[in-house]
Amino acid sequence: MRCLMVFDNLNDIVFMKCNTKFCIHIRKIGISQDLIKPTENEKEDCDKIDPDLILQIFSPMVTSQRIMNCHFSNRYSSMQCQNGTNIVFDEYLGHLFIYIGDKEVSWQQKVLSVSILFIKRICGSDVSLLKYSRRRRFLVSKLLDVWLKRSNKEQCVLIEAVEQLTVSAELSTAALTAAKTAAEKMKTKSAFSRVHILIMVRQKFLTLYSSRNATDLCAGDTLFLALLAEAIQTVDSEPKDKSDLDVIIVEKDNSLQLENDVPLPRNKINSLLILLGQHGLKLNAVHLSYITDGVPLFIIHEIGNDVFNSSVIDSLTSFCTIQEIQIRGNVDREALKIAYDTVDSSMKKIIDLFKKKNAPFAPTRSVLAIITTLATRWEPLKKKYLDYFKNNDSSSLIAIESSNMNIVCSLKDLHHHCMLNESLIDSYTKEAVSEASAMVAVMLRDYTSFFEVKAMNNFTMRSRSTLNINKYLEEFPGLVHFIYVDRMSHRMIAPGLEFASQETLELTKKKVWSMIEFSRQHLRDGHFIVLWKDNTFTYSYFLWFEDQSGSDIQSPFDCKL
Repeated sequence: MRCLMVFDNLNDIVFMKCNTKFCIHIRKIGISQDLIKPTENEKEDCDKIDPDLILQIFSPMVTSQRIMNCHFSNRYSSMQCQNGTNIVFDEYLGHLFIYIGDKEVSWQQKVLSVSILFIKRICGSDVSLLKYSRRRRFLVSKLLDVWLKRSNKEQCVLIEAVEQLTVSAELSTAALTAAKTAAEKMKTKSAFSRVHILIMVRQKFLTLYSSRNATDLCAGDTLFLALLAEAIQTVDSEPKDKSDLDVIIVEKDNSLQLENDVPLPRNKINSLLILLGQHGLKLNAVHLSYITDGVPLFIIHEIGNDVFNSSVIDSLTSFCTIQEIQIRGNVDREALKIAYDTVDSSMKKIIDLFKKKNAPFAPTRSVLAIITTLATRWEPLKKKYLDYFKNNDSSSLIAIESSNMNIVCSLKDLHHHCMLNESLIDSYTKEAVSEASAMVAVMLRDYTSFFEVKAMNNFTMRSRSTLNINKYLEEFPGLVHFIYVDRMSHRMIAPGLEFASQETLELTKKKVWSMIEFSRQHLRDGHFIVLWKDNTFTYSYFLWFEDQSGSDIQSPFDCKL
């Protein structure tokens, strides 16, 4: 049984994803409490659930969480029911995230944090897009499905590091040349000069070419794009009979079995606007096509004006912070002043960009109307805040609350019209992407058979004659498996888990996954060197620190053996 729910600040459901077991369980609770009546075909109704029933059952819990957070700053992190079901909580931009399942609390918290990460990149600073955008809602749902599946099968997803594909120098050069040629085509045929060309083989990294002015892609971006490539294949195949406002997604029991999904045709290009980056998220257009099955080609370019985009994101984020501060019993004036200053600076940048008729793009009438409304609403609100900081009259904050909501609505309209709006990708860009994709496919067509093999397995411990892993085998006789991770670049090297016997594969895979979890538990306790054994294998975990030259340095943290 599992369920992910997202509630807004009015306790309405913005997004919900659950399996049929959860639906059956909730319907039983509703019937036992006389909230609903049983139907004649109760088993057939297990794949749908009434949002009102969810609100009736979970509203007390959601309200309690809000009160504990706002008035006592002591919100719940998790709950455990008598039947062993665990409920974990988290918050993002004023929205409450709840995950219900029968796994360990630490794992469910991980699922929740990954879900929020996906929503940040797909919806930006407007979580309500999950409620109004059918495509983005299903994309988040499928991303979560793919991550749950791949974290149980792929070492790189479990470790959260990028696995470098082991290829010959000839192929490496050919792939980089093809990527560079595609980037040049994009720069000459479109108006975008900040371009990335990324080629992967499933979740494994083959090559990346970035133009000179482009912001670096971090390892998290690369992993996210690999998951996105798999998720986006199934989004367009979702049933079209669902309403755009049907926010509840009920997954079938076999929904995580994605192997039989039909891949995208090689000549089809999927385009999407998402946010990428590690420290500060930037708006990017991502164009996905396939060189061959399992080999996605990403053409990525930054889009829009950085100042405008970051100002809209900062304003929405800071207004959320302001609302959280103001609803608490004791208002933290210093924190409120910091958040207000961020909003003031961001709003000035947004309004000035259009006031000087130097807009970062040709605004439509609707966008100009939004900017005019935003400026009209902001000036009196700004004056109210300045009066509050001058007189320190907390009662004036009550009158400010409704004005804040109006400003947030205008900012969300800007966010929708000027950022996460696929119509911003013009026909010239689409034509350039199509030509660049075709060029890469032609330049690498001689390697497609090799890619199909590598997509299944990178290398194994039996690849000794062709790989430089002799040093490991000489120093550790009887070595069955190893994982090396460089956390500076988040790159990893690990042989694939390929064994002749399926039984041996399942046993070894289970051992490796439990080894990683065991070492993480000790790492959280501050142990950087761990040795242990069971009836079958001996294990070890080592964490050390190096400077830029590769010389060992002392750990910046307290180390326990």
